[in-house]
Amino acid sequence: MTMNDIADALAVTRNISKAEARAMVVDVLDAIAAGAAKGEVALAGFGKFSVSRRSARPGRHPRTGERIVVGPTCRIGFKAAKAFKDRVAR
Repeated sequence: MTMNDIADALAVTRNISKAEARAMVVDVLDAIAAGAAKGEVALAGFGKFSVSRRSARPGRHPRTGERIVVGPTCRIGFKAAKAFKDRVAR
């Protein structure tokens, strides 16, 4: 399912234009991203988005075997709520 599919379903359900529905979907996703950047986003019945930060660490270049330093990164995680898992399992 794509963002457009979600917007189309929202447009039909709420009886609004596709453009309005797409704008709503984009706004919700932007809000989730902004919330995750600040820490954690918990959506009851759906799940939690969280960000974990990894510090720089030593590594190896896979082709040459040369030692390198892998820079710090952010990882985004999602843990599905029980209600969401149950609904998908049906």
